[in-house]
Amino acid sequence: MALRSLEVGIMGCGVAGQAAASFLADSGHRVSVLERFREPRPVGAGLLLQPTGLAVLRALGLVEAALSAGARIDGLFGENQKRRPVLDLAYGDLHPEAFGLGIRRSVLFDLLHHRLLASGVRLVTDTEIIDVVREGARAIAVDALGGRHGPFDLLVVADGAHSLLRERLMPAARAPLYPWGCIWTTVDDSQAFGAVGLLRQRVAGSTMMMGLLPVAPDKLTMFWSLPVADLAAHLPLDLDTVRDEALWLWPEAGPTIEYAVAADDFSRATYRHVALPRWNDGPVLFMGDAAHGTSPQLGQGANLGLLDAHALARSLAEADDLPRAMELFAQRRGPPTRFYRRVSHLLTPFFQSDGHLLGVLRDLVMPHACQAPLARPMMTTVLAGLRRGWFATDPLDAEGRYLL
Repeated sequence: MALRSLEVGIMGCGVAGQAAASFLADSGHRVSVLERFREPRPVGAGLLLQPTGLAVLRALGLVEAALSAGARIDGLFGENQKRRPVLDLAYGDLHPEAFGLGIRRSVLFDLLHHRLLASGVRLVTDTEIIDVVREGARAIAVDALGGRHGPFDLLVVADGAHSLLRERLMPAARAPLYPWGCIWTTVDDSQAFGAVGLLRQRVAGSTMMMGLLPVAPDKLTMFWSLPVADLAAHLPLDLDTVRDEALWLWPEAGPTIEYAVAADDFSRATYRHVALPRWNDGPVLFMGDAAHGTSPQLGQGANLGLLDAHALARSLAEADDLPRAMELFAQRRGPPTRFYRRVSHLLTPFFQSDGHLLGVLRDLVMPHACQAPLARPMMTTVLAGLRRGWFATDPLDAEGRYLL
């Protein structure tokens, strides 16, 4: 016997929350999305959709629009300040038709938002949820003005890595702030970096890192690594130093760097290493970055959130009660999110830290690993989001697509 139609509340109008809302509404559940901003808007930079995330967009009927708006990425290429390769991975090693997609977060947000509005979801904006109270087996969301929303049979917390509700509702969770973050901006691709179809990075030790991600046929997102102390909202960005260091690190990208600094349109991003003791507490479920936020080193954040959304809808469809649905969800999402959270945490200090020797060790080991017969396939499956653990990998189909 399948679950009856549920009253579902989703807190957060980001990637995971919007995708989950559309899937659940399509399944016949009555869904309300509670968003703290008056006008829902994207937060963050350009991002890389892996074959996993593209599969979820395909299930939502959005993949063709995403492909038209984004930029095909065939691999990752990183080098150090001496122009010696550090990372060199290609999706084509997995399947000739496999690829990633660089896309502006604002574009992905708009696609998901229009899909949400078309699905019949009830959207409640300008409502900051600060607490959740239980009413028997159901949950009520309480906003900052004392308003009560619900009761809900299932209340999904998808309000991001910096979730305040996580601290209140699951105090055993760990979510330390990474000591390094970045600034980012999207600029015209005047130097045709996108023509080679690569996410490119240039590093010097572990304290200097710049990335260029094609996100549209004529656009690039530029990332520059900075310590969190330099990213405080009350401090002005020292763009003169950013320009000088970036030009030293990547002189070939000089016109792009000069344009980005002159435009002075950088946003700041910080990250947390989020680990929960469990996915849910009764009818309250955490998902997306609120449940498993990581650093951006593996490019998996949005993809993991999209997979959460699909897994939730599938688990509810297969269970005959909510506790069983939560068990199925945890079984599906536990192994891959644990793996990517741990690997991201292990990898991050080699690219963003004050540990000088870690950068030296990275430059010595990773180029060889990228060419080793056993290591290269594993590293490529990690990049593509296919790992379910150290010894388990999900397959691609005959057309190079991820199988949901």
